[in-house]
Amino acid sequence: MGTADDKTALFCECKWTNEKVDTGVLDTLIERSRLFSFTNVYLYLFAKTGFTQGCIDKAKDLGNVILVTFNEMVK
Repeated sequence: MGTADDKTALFCECKWTNEKVDTGVLDTLIERSRLFSFTNVYLYLFAKTGFTQGCIDKAKDLGNVILVTFNEMVK
């Protein structure tokens, strides 16, 4: 495991709903992460049901986003 520094941050959000998480949730997490001045930002979204294709595509495009479903958590 790496050492802690003041330039790197991990922001996470968990949605426990029966609907797939869409890009709006990811956009909000991005906006909130920008309230801080970190050089390296990593975003995690956890979802009970999964993610919309738009959210999956945006996460791939951004490159610093990890999407995790409940099924992946319990494996």
